[in-house]
Amino acid sequence: MIAAFLLSFSCAYAGTLNLTLVLSESGGAYLEYSKALDAQLKGSDVKLRVIGVGTPLPESDLVIAAGMNAALSLARARPAAMLAVLVPAEGYRKLQNEFVSPANNAAGMLSAIYLDQPFRRQFELIATVLPDTKSVGVLYSTPPRELSSLRVLAKARNLELKERSTASANSLHAALQEILLGSDVLLALPDAEIYNTSTIRNVLLATYRSKVPLVGFSAAYVKAGALCAVYSTPAQIAAQSAAIIREFSVSRLLPSAQYAKDFEVSVNEQVARSLGLNIKSAIQVRSEMGVAP
Repeated sequence: MIAAFLLSFSCAYAGTLNLTLVLSESGGAYLEYSKALDAQLKGSDVKLRVIGVGTPLPESDLVIAAGMNAALSLARARPAAMLAVLVPAEGYRKLQNEFVSPANNAAGMLSAIYLDQPFRRQFELIATVLPDTKSVGVLYSTPPRELSSLRVLAKARNLELKERSTASANSLHAALQEILLGSDVLLALPDAEIYNTSTIRNVLLATYRSKVPLVGFSAAYVKAGALCAVYSTPAQIAAQSAAIIREFSVSRLLPSAQYAKDFEVSVNEQVARSLGLNIKSAIQVRSEMGVAP
């Protein structure tokens, strides 16, 4: 009886899965993700359509929203099931508020692969690159949801966590100067009010002048002048997405929102030399971090 039920359950969802990928922008990381996902799904029974924000949504069993712009737009439309990718963990809370309604409790119908990295992995990066670190500074416009977890992890590693909240761009400079005075490292959080295209140059200049390395959250930050970063590539997130899609094609349920499982490390050796630091290469650091959670 049980075997017959399971067989009928899987058969009920047999056939082509109609999947629509909505991109926040047509280029950059979104295009890279789109190409990687298409390659991952080759040979599977999945029909993939790729559209931009604002394009009428075709009939879909599952929608993937790449980026916050696409995710918020789609969440308001409340598709039957949605996987958000290339979105920060804090942004996912906004999606939940938009997506959930009395008619849709979102159980197994909304999920995400976060753009940012788990704090445990970031602390592992700091310990590997800068093992003599005693204090880590963080700036935020509003306390992140996982702030208590951040504090616990810092304490477990005998690190003093220096925190400053800044409510506006006008107070950012003063808050930054204050926190750099007592920190060995500044850990950048994916807070768009603090770290954005308008502020990043001044933040990097301030850290450089204070001889306090900045640990970023993307390869772009390292290229711009951060000392190092741990991040997941669009291709890695696409591979994880493909696994979720295959599971969904059978169960018609999405897993809980999650961090990217695979990751890369980037190190700016020129910045290290300028700061008088003798650090390991990105390859060495990634190897030592292993399968950090």
